[in-house]
Amino acid sequence: MVQTFKQYRIKHILGITGGSIMALYDALYNQDIQPITFRHEQGAIHAAEAFARVSGRPAVVAVTSGPGATNLVTGLANAYMDSAPVVAITGQVPTSVFGRDGFQETDILGVVTPITKFAYQVKKAEEAVAAFKTAYEISIIGRPGPTLVDIPRDIQLAAAPDREEKIPVNREKFIPPPPDEDKLRLAAKYLIEARRPVVLVGGGVLWSGATPEVLELSRMLYAPIVSTLPGKAAVPHDYPLYMGPAGMHGRAEADAALANADVILAVGTRFSDRTWGRFKELQESVRSGRVKLIHIDIDKSEIGKNVKPTIGVVADAKEALGTLLKFVDAGAQRDEKFMSWLLEIRKKYEEAMSKVADTSKAFHPWRVLKVLRRAAPRNTITTTGVGSHQMWAEVAWEVFEPGTFITSAGLGTMGFCVPAALGAKLADPTRPVLCIDGDGSFQMTMNNLALVREYDLPIVVTIFDNRALQLVKQWQIYLYKRRIIATEFGKMPDFMKIAEAYDIEGVKPESYDQLEKAVAKALRNNEALIVDLTIDSEEDIVLPWVKPGDWLTSALLPEGVNTKLVYEN
Repeated sequence: MVQTFKQYRIKHILGITGGSIMALYDALYNQDIQPITFRHEQGAIHAAEAFARVSGRPAVVAVTSGPGATNLVTGLANAYMDSAPVVAITGQVPTSVFGRDGFQETDILGVVTPITKFAYQVKKAEEAVAAFKTAYEISIIGRPGPTLVDIPRDIQLAAAPDREEKIPVNREKFIPPPPDEDKLRLAAKYLIEARRPVVLVGGGVLWSGATPEVLELSRMLYAPIVSTLPGKAAVPHDYPLYMGPAGMHGRAEADAALANADVILAVGTRFSDRTWGRFKELQESVRSGRVKLIHIDIDKSEIGKNVKPTIGVVADAKEALGTLLKFVDAGAQRDEKFMSWLLEIRKKYEEAMSKVADTSKAFHPWRVLKVLRRAAPRNTITTTGVGSHQMWAEVAWEVFEPGTFITSAGLGTMGFCVPAALGAKLADPTRPVLCIDGDGSFQMTMNNLALVREYDLPIVVTIFDNRALQLVKQWQIYLYKRRIIATEFGKMPDFMKIAEAYDIEGVKPESYDQLEKAVAKALRNNEALIVDLTIDSEEDIVLPWVKPGDWLTSALLPEGVNTKLVYEN
């Protein structure tokens, strides 16, 4: 098994050892593969996902049976929702005690089958290496995703067989067909004839490497680009026609662009409720012909799952867009006032948020992110936790190089930030890594900070410290008549003492200038740093906000943005 790891150029195994995986770790002894020991299995699997996103290759996690395996479940679900290639190897009790409720026995296949692309339990030694190879390869075929191989302890200890038994898997079902040229030719016709075309970019654009094709198509059509939250990492934000991410806490101009388009080209996205609010308006517009919806996705199960498109194309995004570009010309007539209207919404929002930040009694998240962006080099890899800080990052953080923004989008997993930052740093030690976290999210996995010094993985962690589960509290304020319950924390812990405990410099700045200097210095010098930023939870209300189940044009906007999100031609 370890020799196979080497064939696949695997340099690290992330996880925690234990009785039922000890034989595999023993085989790593004196080998050129480094075990990276986390302080909780959830940290290992989140780090593996970020490692895969930065390196473009699957990461491998190895843990013991029972609680070791079940502690991976959240991370596997996260990787499945966000389409990240991760290979988990779980130890299992010996086959002789199967079904007898042996110590740390768990039916891990029964648990993870719905949240993995492939899960397999090895029953004989001849299958072990083949099962790993299959899991590794399937994780990156077609739509990426997590896989799992469960290996009983007696199989691990068995003599190496002289043959390899193939695992019966239909790999073809994961491989998308070539793009349908007739459908793409018709799609091109709709886009050319459109007055207000919009390109919606999902995370699939990043995985397929289709950013150049998206930008070229936008230029030719003079069409604004809108993204999902995962798709935010696929487009450089200094591209002038990028409107930002849309949805519940998306940019106002992005929501307006989607809601008022006459043709939408959606690429590599699954039509999440968090992007659309609700589907009724969109589906009725498509059905009536007011909007033509073109959906390109590598996974055929996504076509028509939430919204039935006018044209559905199952294909790799890069290949499909490359073909589409052959049929598109730049001679179309556009409603130029539409673009001006969207940019005016952007201007009003930025001006309104600047005024709000000016009157804030503490650090304001919107301005903090502007300052952090100035402090961070262009190629900084940024991870986030989950909460109000994540939604502020969705609205305000600018991505300049594709793939440098990593967040938990589909599952919304608190505790993602710190281990993801460690995994990103492990994948590319030469690049600065910034974790934008909240105090609630940070406390869920902060024990993994031990790896910063242990494996020389200097990361900068900024904690938006509002002593609350702030995003839930915002819902309580607006949707539950300010009945605040179970969302506010006490003053413990002292994050500066946490930093000291892990031998990491800590700073609690009193001004934006101090914040910028401290973070810029740490990122520039590749030093670890923990920053505690005092945020007033009463002022920390993330806007825009499309309330659950509302349509995009119903977004709540900051005071001063007195613009309806309905376009009047």
